[in-house]
Amino acid sequence: MPDARAMTPDDLGRIRFVSDPQLSPDGRRVAFVVTTLSLERDEYLSAIWVVDTTDGPPRRFTHGPTRDTAPRWSPDGARLAFLSERETPRGRKPRPQLYVMPADGGEAARLTDLRRGVQTPAWSPDGTRLAFVARVAPPTDGNPEDADDAERDGVRPRSRPARIITSLKYKWNGEGFVYDRRPHLFVVPVAGGPPCQLTDGDFADEHPAWSPDGRLVAFVSARHAERDYDLAADVFVVPSEGGEPRRLTGTAGPVAHPTFSPDGRAVAYLGHPYPTDVSRNVRLYTIPIAGGAPVCLTAGLDRTCQPFFATLGPIWSCDGFVRFAIEDQGDAPLYRVAGDGRARSPGCPFRETAPDSPSPRPTPRRRPRSSGAGGTAPASAA
Repeated sequence: MPDARAMTPDDLGRIRFVSDPQLSPDGRRVAFVVTTLSLERDEYLSAIWVVDTTDGPPRRFTHGPTRDTAPRWSPDGARLAFLSERETPRGRKPRPQLYVMPADGGEAARLTDLRRGVQTPAWSPDGTRLAFVARVAPPTDGNPEDADDAERDGVRPRSRPARIITSLKYKWNGEGFVYDRRPHLFVVPVAGGPPCQLTDGDFADEHPAWSPDGRLVAFVSARHAERDYDLAADVFVVPSEGGEPRRLTGTAGPVAHPTFSPDGRAVAYLGHPYPTDVSRNVRLYTIPIAGGAPVCLTAGLDRTCQPFFATLGPIWSCDGFVRFAIEDQGDAPLYRVAGDGRARSPGCPFRETAPDSPSPRPTPRRRPRSSGAGGTAPASAA
């Protein structure tokens, strides 16, 4: 190739990373995030783009030298919620806040102004509220994290109180000291108003998901005594108006990404029953809201249902199937399985997306040693 040349450092600023695709309710548009590297500012910048599913070029939806992420369509498709670091007061560290904007363009309305920012927004089924996760510090004077925040915001505190750490998992890579800033669930009205905090305590709560009637919010949290020494967590539900969380699962191992069935009677989630093991295949389970044992829907599938670097959880559609992604030799195909455990091909879910190459794909070879969370027997995988 006559025009071939070696890559230079300036080429890094030309790379675009595409992530977090979100299909509109009518299936006509996809919102997604485009991230670039700013060589001038020495940081990542991101914006939300939208493209039609039929034809036409992608078009930028949000603008400005900032980071806009996590686009989420309203149930009627008329609005997009997203996180943005715009409107940050001068001298303060940018924190993502929750915004809502008309899907056809217009002015963005800011819904939150929380000191430590917002994560993982989720629309209520009627489109009147948004659930999200935000870190909360205990109301104590001399909090070391308050001193850290002040220094990041350009204010050097006189002195920094000593940290007294009594737990093992007090720090996560890339975040620093977060042991006393636990993420909790909030709900905020789209029409405006203060957020309502749904969960509290010395626990980390994540992955909010609404029930179809809007009365419950499911989430994941590790609230057992050994949480500092294992990977186990549980699926909980809490009333969306506030109340006491109720545990659904049996603290058998790590869990993630709960989602309600269309009739609201069950929750699907990802997990496995090995509380101290990392290198295990993540499987797809369902559990009744009214109580009962979890059922593994993918016991006959010798692949993990949580691809590396992917944040996609199970999607329970109105046809009764649960769709999920797996990791298969560098590929991440989409599979589906009947939510009630009925099998189209006995013993194995079936693939929806075609492989990237004509080479034959491996078939399931074995069943796991433990067939379900907490030792429960699985239904037939579909």
